[in-house]
Amino acid sequence: MDRPRVMIAGERSGSGKSTITIGVIAALRARGLDVQPFKTGPDFLDPMHHDQVGSRRSRNLDTWMFPDWVDASFQRASAGADVSVVEGVMGLYDGVDGRREEGSSAHLAKRLQCPVILVIDATASSRSVGAVAKGFKTFDPEADVRGVIFNRISGQRHLDMVEAAIEGLDLVSLGGIPKNKGIELESRHLGLVPAGERDDRQRYDGIREMVEENLDLDILVRLASEAPERPEAEEPPLERMGDFRLGVARDAAFNFYYEDNFDILRSLGARIVEFSPLADDLPEADGYYFGGGYPELHLDRLESNNALRESLSRRAGEGVPVYAECGGLMYLCRTVRGTDGRDREMAGVFDARVEMTPQLQALGYVEARCVDDCIMSPAGGAIRGHVFHYSRVVSHRQERFSYRLSKDKGIDGARDGFVKGNALASYLHLHFGSNIDFARGLARSCLGRP
Repeated sequence: MDRPRVMIAGERSGSGKSTITIGVIAALRARGLDVQPFKTGPDFLDPMHHDQVGSRRSRNLDTWMFPDWVDASFQRASAGADVSVVEGVMGLYDGVDGRREEGSSAHLAKRLQCPVILVIDATASSRSVGAVAKGFKTFDPEADVRGVIFNRISGQRHLDMVEAAIEGLDLVSLGGIPKNKGIELESRHLGLVPAGERDDRQRYDGIREMVEENLDLDILVRLASEAPERPEAEEPPLERMGDFRLGVARDAAFNFYYEDNFDILRSLGARIVEFSPLADDLPEADGYYFGGGYPELHLDRLESNNALRESLSRRAGEGVPVYAECGGLMYLCRTVRGTDGRDREMAGVFDARVEMTPQLQALGYVEARCVDDCIMSPAGGAIRGHVFHYSRVVSHRQERFSYRLSKDKGIDGARDGFVKGNALASYLHLHFGSNIDFARGLARSCLGRP
């Protein structure tokens, strides 16, 4: 299987790899290449920016969260592409913890046999970047670090010095990106500000031009083409279970989704019907899916859409399956208290109250095990995912829990996954590639099968 591919990784978070990756995707597309973007790890926001500048939907690849699905996902998504560009996560070797490589960019690069281009922040340094580059090159030779992009260069003389520092290390320099705060992407409490929330076309154009003017993209394309052929991956069987309509909340408030989850559900028979809880009526569907996002920024508009809130509460009471993650969990509760201290009425599927806090409440990988039956799995089923939220549930009037998490990062310590009838709401962002049976369970519930 000939799939040209390259990874753009960083020596740490904040090195500039996200901005540079966006520029590379846009610049390659401007050359007429069909680019398939990927993001290492569980992040939702970087892929949204990839989508804005690319021609294909970006996909997440995570060797801890869904190790058995990584090869199939890459194979499916990269089919027919001229080149795949994989953005790393954190530093190249940062994974699930300080001892294991699972979840790291390096682990994924090894899994995909993908050449790595390392982004090094060269701020206030010269020869020392040689030590950094050598360390990353030799720490795990199987990671195949082939090239370097120097970021935040102060001028040509600075670039000459840092390029001289990597001579003799069997590394090629693709060039240096000058300091330019004007093109850096904005952040907020969950990471980068989501793509599409504001008009960033001018900024994207500036990033693309910066890459075109300062990096040798011919070298990048050559490195990608030198990636070895891979054997065909054996894809997990996904047999169609029947036709069903799945309403998916997707707007500025709810937009954290893994594209693979939709692909898996479509393979099982789902027809995805998108709607906006901010503005629309609830569509007719056999089940509903509320992802995460930023509902806390849109509480007034969510509260004012009484028709949808009441329809959802009624449909859930009638037994229609409803699944929600993180921000979706907040929406299914009775009220949410914003950072201004005011409570807003939400859908009230669960008799629970949520408040936003200024402190991070939970972050990291977790495994969920079902201790009670739910719409996706009987008791005993397990699935992996991650949590990242600033909200907390401050009261829940004896609501039942379906999940027990591997860490105390759920609704109530390790307890997570409110369950009532055919409604399930959790802080966990899960990926069906971790356990396809959970997707089958959701499909079965939407089809009205036991």
